[in-house]
Amino acid sequence: MLFAIAAFAVALVACGSTPSARTSAQPSTSSPSPSSTGISGTSPPSHSPSSAATAGTAARPRQSRIDATVKVAKSSYFSETKGRVLHQQLERIARDGVLLNALSRGNVAAAQAEADAQLRSPGNHFVHVTRISVVRGSRVLVNATVNADGVFVVAPGSRVLRSRGRVLGTLLVSIQDVTGYVKVVHDLTGASVVARGASGHMRASRGAPPFRRLPTSGQVTIAGRRYAVRSFREVGWGNEPLTVWILERA
Repeated sequence: MLFAIAAFAVALVACGSTPSARTSAQPSTSSPSPSSTGISGTSPPSHSPSSAATAGTAARPRQSRIDATVKVAKSSYFSETKGRVLHQQLERIARDGVLLNALSRGNVAAAQAEADAQLRSPGNHFVHVTRISVVRGSRVLVNATVNADGVFVVAPGSRVLRSRGRVLGTLLVSIQDVTGYVKVVHDLTGASVVARGASGHMRASRGAPPFRRLPTSGQVTIAGRRYAVRSFREVGWGNEPLTVWILERA
C-alpha cells in the first residue's frame, strides 16, 4: 500500500513538467492591452474631442488648402522667370542675326523693328514672349511689348549681346505679363489672385472679390464673405517689387 501511494505521488509531480503545464505556469510575455492597465498615457484617446481639437480640425483643411495654393503660385512664378521655356527663348533671340547686325551698326530703329517683328511672329503665339528690351548702361536701346499688358510683366531673363568681341548691350526677355500670370494661378487652383507692383499697377483674377486693402495674411470679410488670405513677394520687370495675394473662401 505504501509503495502504491509513493508511485502515485511521483506521477503527479511528473505531470507538472509537460509543455502545456510549463506554458500555463509562466507569466504571459505579450504586452497587456491598454484597457487592462491603469497606467496614465497608455489608454486609448477619448472619442469625445474637446472644443479646441474640433476647432483645430476645422481650421486645418482651410490652412492646408491655401498653403498649397501659395506653393503653386510661387512655383508658377519661378517657372515663368527661371524656367526652361524662358531660357530657350532668351537664347533664340540672343542669336537673332538681324537684331545683332542692327545693333552692331548702331541702327536702333532697325533693332526695334526686329524686336517688334519677333513679338508679331506666328510662332510667338505658342512661346508667349511678351516683352523684349536691349539696354546699354542706363540707356534703353530697344523696348518692344506685345500689347498694353507688356509694360507690367514678370521678371525677365538676361543675356549680354556681343558681336566680334564687342558688347552691344544686355538683352532682356519676359515670357509672361502679370495679367497672364494671375490667370494661370487662378485656373490651376481656383483661388482668387491679386498682384500689385510698386509702380501702382494691379491685376486681379476673374471673379476676385472687390476690395480696398488686403492684409498680408489672416482672414478678411469682403461683401459679406469670409476669405483666408496669404501673400508673398516677388520681383518684376526692372526689379520692381511685386506683391501677390491669394484669397480662398473660408
